Amino acid sequence: MNRAALQALADAADALARLARAAAEESTDDPVALVPLVDAARLAGTSVRVMRDALRAGDLAAYGRQRDRSVRRADLERWIESRRAKPAAGPDDVDIERRVLRLAKRAG
Repeated sequence: MNRAALQALADAADALARLARAAAEESTDDPVALVPLVDAARLAGTSVRVMRDALRAGDLAAYGRQRDRSVRRADLERWIESRRAKPAAGPDDVDIERRVLRLAKRAG
C-alpha cells in the first residue's frame, strides 16, 4: 500500500473510534430513559414489527408520536424477560434408567 492509502485508512480508523466513543457516552442504563423503537427491537433481538405488535397488545407502554415511538428501558427489559423461553421438563434419571433396562431386556 502506498502512503496515501495508509493515511486514509488511519483517518477512517480514527473516525470510527470517535463514533464508537460518542455512542458509548450516549448509551445509558437509566431505567427511565426512553429507547427508540428501532433500538429497542435491536436490543430485544427482534423486529420492529414485533415491537409494534407488543405496543398494540399493551405489553409495552409507548411514548412519543406515532412515527417516533419509544419505550422505557426498564419496561423493555421486563418485556424481554417475560418472553424468555422456559426450559422444557425432561425425563428424570430414574425414568431413563427404567427405560434403558427395559430396552436391554428386549434386546437380550
